[in-house]
Amino acid sequence: MTPTAESQNKRSIVGHFIRLVLCFGILVILPSIKPVRGWLAAPLYVCDNDPNAEIAYVMADGHAYWERLHGASDLYHMRKIKRILISHEESYSLYNFVKKKNDILVERAIDYLVWKGVPREAIETIPVNHDAWLSSLGEAQQIAKSVPNLRSITVVTSAPHTRRSLLCFERSLPEDVEVKIYAPSGPVESWEINEPLWSEYLKLLIYTLVA
Repeated sequence: MTPTAESQNKRSIVGHFIRLVLCFGILVILPSIKPVRGWLAAPLYVCDNDPNAEIAYVMADGHAYWERLHGASDLYHMRKIKRILISHEESYSLYNFVKKKNDILVERAIDYLVWKGVPREAIETIPVNHDAWLSSLGEAQQIAKSVPNLRSITVVTSAPHTRRSLLCFERSLPEDVEVKIYAPSGPVESWEINEPLWSEYLKLLIYTLVA
């Protein structure tokens, strides 16, 4: 290799590295900065100012599940809702040293709500829709199937999921059911601050076409 070719090869490698670093910064680092994330997530975020409803349903799955349960308990104590519905998730959770056994997730979720002051009789579960290939849509369809004579519902989920969740419930429930959406925190404060937003935009597009 001649000195000129070797120099060009080095410049090419450096150029590729710089472009890689720039892409990483734009796609990963920038969306993790709170003000930038808030701006990027704004189109995904909807939240009712008045979340009064007959029941609240807590969207399942994800490490932000506990934030959503906390939000549902707040709604109960503020007398915005009378009952809390959660999915009967039977996957195993952490070891419970008091009970001396591994809890399933629904047991730990119920214990968490009770610890937050929600009466056990105000907490209900619905079966998991194992046949759904779109999980959020499956949850909405399961509510429509399991809760007859429903008049109003507040769906509790994480900020970046609010528009998609609202879409699923509005399309799955009868037209006369009032659907509200509530996020315990905004896009900037959400526990999912470091989750990629591009995937949520892609999911919203898919749900819009399929739901």
